[in-house]
Amino acid sequence: MTTQPGTAEATSAWTDSAGWQALLDRERHLFEPMIEGASVGFVARESADRGSGEMLVWRRAGGAMQVERQAFGGFANCPVALLFVAEPGSLEAVHERLHDNALGALKLQLRSGATLLYVIVPKRQLLDDGYEDFVEALGLAFLGACR
Repeated sequence: MTTQPGTAEATSAWTDSAGWQALLDRERHLFEPMIEGASVGFVARESADRGSGEMLVWRRAGGAMQVERQAFGGFANCPVALLFVAEPGSLEAVHERLHDNALGALKLQLRSGATLLYVIVPKRQLLDDGYEDFVEALGLAFLGACR
């Protein structure tokens, strides 16, 4: 996969695997309930619009979340359970806070509409696969009052 200079994928926020891994390691308590193979993806809005590009993926493997990059081929074949679609500058704003409340910055991006969250799998699967703590940490009304 290639990236073109000037696209969102070419910025350090999209390629800083070590920085994202440090965040995942620090926030591991949010991901511990997730099953092996559980995954969250981030894709630039321009890639989502054209149905192709690269995703930044957080995937549970070997008992911990790991950072990966993989192809995004559109929503119909999306291999993650939760997909964050980021407007230009949105993931960069979160990346700037990697060492200081990055998930809080992601929460702000969601609230402002600069990042959209698409739930790819059924809610029951999210529950069964252990996503609840992560989703609730972002301040999203995931389960409602009844369980």
